[in-house]
Amino acid sequence: MNPVTVPTSRPSGRLRSWVARLTAVVVLAAGLSGIATTAGPEAADAATASAFDPGYIISDANFYNANALNGAQVQYFLDQQVPTCRASSGPACLRNYQQDTRTVAAVAGRCAQVGGGRMTAAQIIDGVARACGISQKVLLVLLQKEQAIVTSSAPTNYMYAHATGFACPDTAPCDPAYNGFFAQVYAAGLQFQRYKASQTSWAYQAGRTNTILYNPNASCGTKQVYIQNQATAALYIYTPYTPNQAAMNNLYGTGDSCSAYGNRNFWRMYTDWFGSTTGGNAPTGAITGIATGLRQAVVTGWAVDPDTTGPIRTDFYVDGKGAASVQADVDTPSLAGQLGATNTRHGFKVTLAGLQPGSHEVCAWGINAGAGSNAQFQCATFSIEGGSPTGVIDATSAAADTISIRGWAVDPDTADSIAVRVTVDGTTRATWTANQAKPGLGTAKPGFGDAHMFSGTISGVSPGTHSVCVIGVERAGSGSDRSIGCASVTRPSGSPQVNIDQADSRAPGAMTVRGWAIDPDTTGPVRVDVYIDGAGRASTTANLSKPGIATAFPGYGANHQFTVNLTGLTPSVPHEMCLAAIDAAGGNGATWVCRTVQQPTGSPMLNLDQRSATAIGTVTVRGWAIDPDVVSPLAVSFTLDGQPAGTTTANIDKPSLAGAFPGYGSKHQFAATLTDVGPGSHQVCTTARNVGGGADTTQCATVPMLTGSPSLYIDEVASRAAGSITTRGWAVDPDTAGPVRIDTYVDGVGASSIQADAAKPSLADAFGKAYGANHQFGQTLTGFTAGQHQVCTFAINTGAGSNVADCRTVTVR
Repeated sequence: MNPVTVPTSRPSGRLRSWVARLTAVVVLAAGLSGIATTAGPEAADAATASAFDPGYIISDANFYNANALNGAQVQYFLDQQVPTCRASSGPACLRNYQQDTRTVAAVAGRCAQVGGGRMTAAQIIDGVARACGISQKVLLVLLQKEQAIVTSSAPTNYMYAHATGFACPDTAPCDPAYNGFFAQVYAAGLQFQRYKASQTSWAYQAGRTNTILYNPNASCGTKQVYIQNQATAALYIYTPYTPNQAAMNNLYGTGDSCSAYGNRNFWRMYTDWFGSTTGGNAPTGAITGIATGLRQAVVTGWAVDPDTTGPIRTDFYVDGKGAASVQADVDTPSLAGQLGATNTRHGFKVTLAGLQPGSHEVCAWGINAGAGSNAQFQCATFSIEGGSPTGVIDATSAAADTISIRGWAVDPDTADSIAVRVTVDGTTRATWTANQAKPGLGTAKPGFGDAHMFSGTISGVSPGTHSVCVIGVERAGSGSDRSIGCASVTRPSGSPQVNIDQADSRAPGAMTVRGWAIDPDTTGPVRVDVYIDGAGRASTTANLSKPGIATAFPGYGANHQFTVNLTGLTPSVPHEMCLAAIDAAGGNGATWVCRTVQQPTGSPMLNLDQRSATAIGTVTVRGWAIDPDVVSPLAVSFTLDGQPAGTTTANIDKPSLAGAFPGYGSKHQFAATLTDVGPGSHQVCTTARNVGGGADTTQCATVPMLTGSPSLYIDEVASRAAGSITTRGWAVDPDTAGPVRIDTYVDGVGASSIQADAAKPSLADAFGKAYGANHQFGQTLTGFTAGQHQVCTFAINTGAGSNVADCRTVTVR
């Protein structure tokens, strides 16, 4: 992996420590103002050979710190190394390099998914560092030590093809499978994680003394090196040579024929660029916003020291002079992705007061915690306004003969409210005081407070387009009146607007029309005439409240809705409904809008709530029926097994129907009892008789009759003559229209078995003609001794159910 590359020459004088001037050149949007950042360098000493420890080249904390830099900081670093790229036909220098990348899937325990789409070199370096858990600083140094590509103003294709020296052994050509900048950077990051994941599988291991060659030429000898940590072991596995004394004697040059420079150069370059390889990391951070106001600026951002999760002190210098010092301890959720969900209390918000009007530079310094040194991580320029008033017109609107304006205005030299003059087409029409509350203004313009909003309406404005300007009136005396903005506003004029929100018929001969109407020439209500099939039927005023109108038409208010309910229309046929919004003034007469409205028509709606046998020989049918063509009750007829079984009218009150069918009322329920229904199952059909368009609606169902045990009634148990017992009664079995067998037992001994088949006319009325009247029985039994006897009568069941008994005590003469 190119261990014997001849190093770059030592720079003269003192080195510029990049870590002290790390920043990204960005524009920060802060409320109502913007700033551009700059960088401020600090001098630092170059590396010295005496500080090099071959067994502890770099700490694990520094090597595996994937949050050492962010993408913007990597880009800024590249920009600083090559301020100007040399024009050539070759590839772009690293600061400008871009590459189409493929998405590389996550490798369990090694690297997360990375790549995909077009990426800059900085994005590739930062993306691989985060995916593979390797410091961005380490990857930058690796690229420089292998190909010197970081500082090259005219890199070659070869440099990009073999950027990290991966798969480029000393004794064979490079493997073309790994050619390309993205492939090289990713392969290096993945390889370092492989070393870490299987530490005992490699020739050089931490925690023991290792024999390490000075040079690929084995005759140059070896050195016994106790490797203290995994990061140092990884460097030796990747570049398996240690520098000899000749290489260290000329730290920025060449040694002798047995010298190898890879690990020496790595240590030296890291030290020159980023400081100590083994000491603590310097703080880093960012200024994310600057809000300027009344002689002050509020600076927000974050600062963190990689050596601690606690907050660090952050100092601020304005134009080179100390201005403030705060603890960066504000919770900043946006840092969760970079530092972890539980490590986000690193934000700061500081007010820099007493600033004079003009341009200023603020620099933020993170005060180091633990090993390392303080670091100036960002500088930014901003301007404090002074002199003449400033402000913004936020909104304008026009209605009828008025124009409304809203905005804010301040005098940069005072927190007091100021006056504003409003001109229309160059003529002053009003003077207002900008003293209304505008929430958030005091935050965007610190020191002024919120009470600087103005709003008002200019009346008497003619139709057409007008130029509206607002002039802030100087208050503090260090400036003069100044325009804060102008707007072109068109005052509307013309014919009314009318809109139909609803036009329908929910009952025969009725129609509901609802909508809104506005005349641009007046804020008052508009007259709306309603025509049905060309004939005027109603006139109304659009003066009901419709809140959305006030928002859609600023200045006109909300009272422009209308509702019209029409009755007496011809049912069952469609009607053309037209609205005419009558022009108030300045338009071209009425505005018309029409719509065809269908009247309800069709077959009846029929719903059956109950169809069941309710007694022997009877069936009850209950439900409701509505014909859309009429509001009057419908006739409902019934058939039983195809034979007419009666009619009724659906005119019983059912309150819920009025809500379900507005306009039709609630009296559309029916109930009927069908009699003379014999045993077994029967088809019962219900028909709602149609009126107008449509046809009858019929629903049929099979209804099983009641079934079960017989009904038994004893009319008499008596002894009318010596030695005799008389019994009389009736029995009906719901499962048959035939007679029921009656068995009689006296004192537990069977005495008779007869049929209940005698006529009893009232039974035909009670159970229906289908069952008939022949269900009575009567008998006289003789041959009994005088005294008490128990008489039990049994009705013998047919079909479903069981026998039924009735026992009585009788005294025989």
